[in-house]
Amino acid sequence: MTYPGQTETITYKRQKSKGKRQAILSQLKAEEVHHRLEEDSCPDCHGGLKEIGACVKRQELVFIPAQLKRIDHVQHAYKCQACSQKNAQDKIIKAPFPRAPLAHSFGSASIIAHTIHQKFKLKVPNYRQEEDWNKLGLPITRKEIANWHIKSSHYYFEPLYDLLREKLLEQPILHADETSYKVLESDSQLTYYWTFLSGKHEEQGITLYHHDKRRSGLVVKEFLGDYSGYVHCDMWSAYRQLNQVELVGCWAHVRRKFFEATPKKADKTSLGAKGLRYCDQLFALENDWIDLSTEERLYKRQIELAPLMDEFFDWCREQAVLSGSKLGRAVAYSLKYENTLKTVLQDGHSFFSNNLAERAIKSLVMGRKNWLFSQSFDGAESTAIILSLLETAKRHGLDSEKYMTYLLEHLPSEESLANKDVLEAYLLWAESIQNNCK
Repeated sequence: MTYPGQTETITYKRQKSKGKRQAILSQLKAEEVHHRLEEDSCPDCHGGLKEIGACVKRQELVFIPAQLKRIDHVQHAYKCQACSQKNAQDKIIKAPFPRAPLAHSFGSASIIAHTIHQKFKLKVPNYRQEEDWNKLGLPITRKEIANWHIKSSHYYFEPLYDLLREKLLEQPILHADETSYKVLESDSQLTYYWTFLSGKHEEQGITLYHHDKRRSGLVVKEFLGDYSGYVHCDMWSAYRQLNQVELVGCWAHVRRKFFEATPKKADKTSLGAKGLRYCDQLFALENDWIDLSTEERLYKRQIELAPLMDEFFDWCREQAVLSGSKLGRAVAYSLKYENTLKTVLQDGHSFFSNNLAERAIKSLVMGRKNWLFSQSFDGAESTAIILSLLETAKRHGLDSEKYMTYLLEHLPSEESLANKDVLEAYLLWAESIQNNCK
């Protein structure tokens, strides 16, 4: 410990990161810039100079701004000599060529994919993209960009989204959350985005967003249908209307309420601090078992976690606190949803918190701070579909911009997007996608 008036002497050396800068530089192709004397005579005796060598004195990285390039797709035609001689008309065979995602539009696959990347990954609103594209010499408007996203979603992404939804509802464990949103053409002040996603350890990890005018249980019932697995949630009343599912309470919400009920300078013996300490002990145990198999984790939960939970809820029942206070609300919340918070003891696959869904909804909330609202319901729906594909791509370690480009290059040429066998090849865990979109 260092006291006032004392100085601390560093007795160790910080380890330098060896070769990190050079490793990055060596990955890039070098372009040499030579610096020679303007005069080839000695400044003292004016005699001739002979070059004896050169060395690299400095390496730097240079940023090259994006540029537009025009590609002309030339279709070649062929005539079958044999068939033409037998028939009155020549038989002409034309080489296939890829269809554009949007006919008679500047929106090529790469350009649309980049506008999607800019808006939904980098959170750059359309009006700011409009300025950048104009600087590059492409005079497109924010309205055109919005229309590209809406039409691409409707034509190509929505069938894929529907298939992902079917896959999601086959999984045993889901997470769910919701947040408010503003749509200008809506007659209500706020609309809502919902997120439904699979568990962290699911091999076919899926994150979906759904936009709706309502925040009621009807939305959850319509989206989940006859789903009968586990659903992690924050106990909003809409989820409690699900009769066929097993709800899993979020202990992070319990801890948050006790944290808010504990003043910063509170004594460790205060009731809020005691409740917070119980939650921290539960999370510490759960964190110790993170690498265990599901069977081992379930056994540990039933042997060690269950008694500690019972002790916590017994402690809550003993407290006589004001019902309207922050501490009173924390205790009341814990006791009200005691059975749901204990659901985690039934299955080793379940999770101790709903943080996975909260992080998923945060991606939308961060975007909302930048683009603020959607003009229409079509725009809000396309946002949900696009974000679903981007976040699911992220879960599978894909480059989301490459993935969107790949979809827009190949899906327009598919004969039927209603065919699930066709769409299977474009799911994020498909071999072709993994090979081309990393």
